[in-house]
Amino acid sequence: HKSGTFNAANELAKGTDPANIKPATDRLNVDLPAMNILSSRPASIGVALANLGKDHLLDLELSALEKEGGGEIISSPRLITSNKQPAYIEEGTEIPYEEATSSGATSIEFKKAVLSLNVTPQITPDGRVILSLRINQDTVSSEQLGSVPAIDTRKIETQVLVNNGDTIVLGGIFQQIKTKQVFRVPLLGDLPVIGYLFRQTNSVNAKSELLIFLTPKIIQDGYENV
Repeated sequence: HKSGTFNAANELAKGTDPANIKPATDRLNVDLPAMNILSSRPASIGVALANLGKDHLLDLELSALEKEGGGEIISSPRLITSNKQPAYIEEGTEIPYEEATSSGATSIEFKKAVLSLNVTPQITPDGRVILSLRINQDTVSSEQLGSVPAIDTRKIETQVLVNNGDTIVLGGIFQQIKTKQVFRVPLLGDLPVIGYLFRQTNSVNAKSELLIFLTPKIIQDGYENV
């Protein structure tokens, strides 16, 4: 499967009207109706699903979108598993932090912030595939108490029926980051009344969407389906 993030920050930086920005789902001709979700932050996630079929030029369109600065392919793994057997993959980082022990000493512990996929395929009698999916996206939170890093978690659990070789796309996992940077000339930028002449404030409102593309393929291995 492939996963990637697509953002509108570059378009905003160019002065484009946010109302006219085409989302990645439009660029890829994907229609994503809403589905049920599980999330620690319901306001930032709204899961949707679409089937692209077999003839969609996915790699070319994703590469073009990445070259234009509108997206980034963050992972492109391949998994093989047996019928009705779970497969798991994760990609991310482990964040070190100090934790005090009962003796008063400190030890280094690690907390994961990863994008993970757990999938269990089931082949139907007519040669299609039922995918039981659990997707988890962890990001480091800006809010932190003490030395332990806080993790924002977004989870999806769903089950879909797909034709052998078809590509489905799972989307609707949004993240919005607002930042403000102030650049100033030393001393002059702090002057009252005229100080603003020597200061510049840049505001960035970046919104990204995580899209996950899955293509199940049945491999005949003797008498077993994989």
